[in-house]
Amino acid sequence: MSKFVDASVYPDDLPPEEFLTVTQKCDYLHRVISAFDFGLPPEEETLRLLSGWREVFDEFPLSGSPGYHALRAYFGWDAVKKDPFPFAPAYYMQDARENRQDGYEDRV
Repeated sequence: MSKFVDASVYPDDLPPEEFLTVTQKCDYLHRVISAFDFGLPPEEETLRLLSGWREVFDEFPLSGSPGYHALRAYFGWDAVKKDPFPFAPAYYMQDARENRQDGYEDRV
């Protein structure tokens, strides 16, 4: 298996050994970003892999995902339209619990 495949994002299926199709890449990207949105950031190897997938990011935007926008910014790619996140991100609850406000909400 490729060292870049994060098997933890496949609790329901066996992870692919390599990504041969755009559909497999899109599925993996969605799984990684969903985990990121709920507080599980991608591993360094996953970031290296995804950094070469701009065409997948552009073709299948996850505009309601804070993780998606964070990765685009991390990779230095142009920002895209942001839609509201359908759930409260984990950091909202963490910030509220610790009575914390950082003033950078517009950058997420």
